[in-house]
Amino acid sequence: MNQTYQGKSYYWSDVAQASGNLVVAVLCRVADLAEPEAALFDTASHWCLLPSSVAAALGCDLEAVADTQLHTRFGRLSGQLVRLPLYFMAQEGKTAEVDATWFVSPEWPGPMVIGWKGCLERLRFGFDPNDDSFYFAEM
Repeated sequence: MNQTYQGKSYYWSDVAQASGNLVVAVLCRVADLAEPEAALFDTASHWCLLPSSVAAALGCDLEAVADTQLHTRFGRLSGQLVRLPLYFMAQEGKTAEVDATWFVSPEWPGPMVIGWKGCLERLRFGFDPNDDSFYFAEM
């Protein structure tokens, strides 16, 4: 079977962060952030999640009416869903853009999380653990 992807980068395993290890971390950039960040790649996460400091830097209103509940490892959180572009940074080939849906809550103490609903379901991707490669393409 042959697959083609528009970009390739590398992923990291077990990246230590204050809120816990990122089992699989990929390099990405949200909207107009100046620098790409390592984010937890989590196919079991319902939504993408933004740390409140990142959400505030992007102009998200953290005091807006919380109309969405999300059960996380830190407990049930209230927040809102926002749409922001997410860029998977290519070290080879071309960067991929996904119009991602993010859960934003001032209560979220964890890392940036790339989740399934409204993001990964809109991206073609694959991993090669032999050389820690992450392949991706826009759909």
